[in-house]
Amino acid sequence: VSFKYGDDLPWVLHNLNLTIPAGHSLALMGSTGSGKTTLINLIPRLFDVTEGEVLIDGVNIKDISLKTLRRAVGFVPQEAFLFSDSLKNNIAYGNPSISEQEIMLKSEIAQFSKDVLQFPGGFDTVVGERGITLSGGQKQRAALTRALITEPKILILDDSFSAVDTHTEEDILQGLRNFMKDRTTIMVSHRVSTVKDADKIVVLDKGKIAEQGTHDELLQLNGIYAGIYSRQLLEQEIEEI
Repeated sequence: VSFKYGDDLPWVLHNLNLTIPAGHSLALMGSTGSGKTTLINLIPRLFDVTEGEVLIDGVNIKDISLKTLRRAVGFVPQEAFLFSDSLKNNIAYGNPSISEQEIMLKSEIAQFSKDVLQFPGGFDTVVGERGITLSGGQKQRAALTRALITEPKILILDDSFSAVDTHTEEDILQGLRNFMKDRTTIMVSHRVSTVKDADKIVVLDKGKIAEQGTHDELLQLNGIYAGIYSRQLLEQEIEEI
C-alpha cells in the first residue's frame, strides 16, 4: 500500500506490506507524522489507498459494502466525539437496542462503570456538547465502551488511552484481552506499556516499516523501539524519584 492525501502532496505511506492474522493483536508505534493514523484510517475506508490494496479475509475492502465493512470495525479515536445527550444514548449509539446489563458489562471492560456509578443520574446523566462535562480519560473510556457494544470483529484504537493513567490502562488492556479473543485488535500508541504484550509491534518511520517483531525481539534489535523504551523507563524512574 502507498498513500498520499492529494496528487500534488507528498507520499505518507510508501510500499507498505503487512499481514495481521485474524484474532491477533498488532501495535503501531512511531514518531508524529510517521503514518500511523493514516494507516488505520484505510481499514474502515475513511480514505482509500492511492496504490495497492487492503484485504480482509482475502477480499479487497472496495468489494465489501461500506455498511458491512464498518459494522465489522470498532474505531476509537484519540479525540472522542460525544453528543449532548445521555451517557446511555452516547454509548448505545451503534446498537440502540442493547440491554442495560450489556452496557454495564462493556463499560466494566472499559473501566468506565466506576465513574458512571458516581454520577447522580448514572447512565442517564446528560453530558455537554462534545462531552465537555467529562474528563479526557472519561471521554476515551466512554468511546471505548461504545465501540465494544457493537461487538466488532476488528477493534482499532488510535492512541485511545493517552488521557488514562497507566494503572487504569493496564486494567483495560486485561479486560480487552479476554473480550478480543478470536477478534483482531490494532492499536496505535506512544506508550511501550500499552503495546508490549501485542502479538506483533510495527514501528513506522517516514511512512515505511522500520522495525517489526515482539517486544523482546525489538529490544534485541537495539533500534528505534529500544530507544523509546529506554527513554520511557528513564522518565518513569524520574517521576518515581
